[in-house]
Amino acid sequence: MDIRREVEKRSNYIIRLRKHFHKHPELGMKEFETAKRICEELERMEIPFIMAGETGVIGFVGQGERVIALRADMDALPVVEQNTVDYKSVNNGIMHACGHDAHMAALLGAADILKTFEDDLDCTVKLVFQPSEENSLGAINITELGFVDDVQEIFGLHVFADMPCGQISIQPGPRMAASDIFHITVKGHSGHAGKPHQCVDATVAASALVVNLQSIISREFDPLKSAVVTVGKIASGTAHNIISGEARIDGTTRTFSVEDSRHVEASVKRVANYTAACYGATAKVEYQRSLHPTVDNDEAVTEKALAAAKKVFPEEMFVDVPKLFLGEDFSIYQQTIPGTFAFVGAGNEKLDRAYPNHHNKFNIDEKAVLHAAALYAAFAFE
Repeated sequence: MDIRREVEKRSNYIIRLRKHFHKHPELGMKEFETAKRICEELERMEIPFIMAGETGVIGFVGQGERVIALRADMDALPVVEQNTVDYKSVNNGIMHACGHDAHMAALLGAADILKTFEDDLDCTVKLVFQPSEENSLGAINITELGFVDDVQEIFGLHVFADMPCGQISIQPGPRMAASDIFHITVKGHSGHAGKPHQCVDATVAASALVVNLQSIISREFDPLKSAVVTVGKIASGTAHNIISGEARIDGTTRTFSVEDSRHVEASVKRVANYTAACYGATAKVEYQRSLHPTVDNDEAVTEKALAAAKKVFPEEMFVDVPKLFLGEDFSIYQQTIPGTFAFVGAGNEKLDRAYPNHHNKFNIDEKAVLHAAALYAAFAFE
């Protein structure tokens, strides 16, 4: 069987599905119409399925005691789309700005191929359409409810528009980061702007804290290691002539190991408390550990996925991509199931489709959806 030829036969169907999902995005745990469409497509293919929670869908194809899973995420983001395409989001303020529309369409395309050649499969394939990846609730829900307890290997992928279409990365080891969140409240004493000696300026203390947090990675971490501390938001004060008595700092840290995560957490708390104290203020740190750990690809499963992909695509399409400080709750499956996660290039600057994920003009070269469909199918047959 020629997988690429089978994908090409279904290319119009796959791309039509991708455009439909893009036009009708839904937020995490609210993917009701999305799930309905997926169920309709599986019914048309005569693929049995069950609901996994309210919006998750799991299809079944193949035969045999060995069980593998192919996973696609379903949810969109609270982003106002700025593209002018005819399949632009009709749900105002919601957009498929991360490519999950492509993942669903690709998995449905692969499902049709798997069903057509079901007799050639020597395993049972679970088609996992997972809700709510963006807030890391979907994979937890599916695993805790036991829907993948019998799965022995799992494969997932993600399209990236800042990675050129025609490139594929399937590599072992850490690939995507755990992403912790921190909130710091700095408290001082407010007062008149003309009498600073009577006050403790929370704005000044918070500003110093933002700067000092940047030294955690540069001065406490081995330069050969990778980690990030980012302050994304700071708010302080109520008026131009009032010294602020309270400031709020919100940020995130990204790490590739539990050890590094613990190190960063301890450092954020230490730096916050001592910096605030230097200015006569106090700091309260709320630190939330990542809902998803590091995406860490199993070596044996990665080798299998790469071998399968190289039967379908030419050698020159495969590239090494450095690990990313982005998060993915596919890693939750990997805590109990050997699995691997592929990066699929989807960018095309000539088409003005090279904006990064989560951008309000995110879009993809739709050849990437076909590449993704072929990767899903190839892994199952391998």
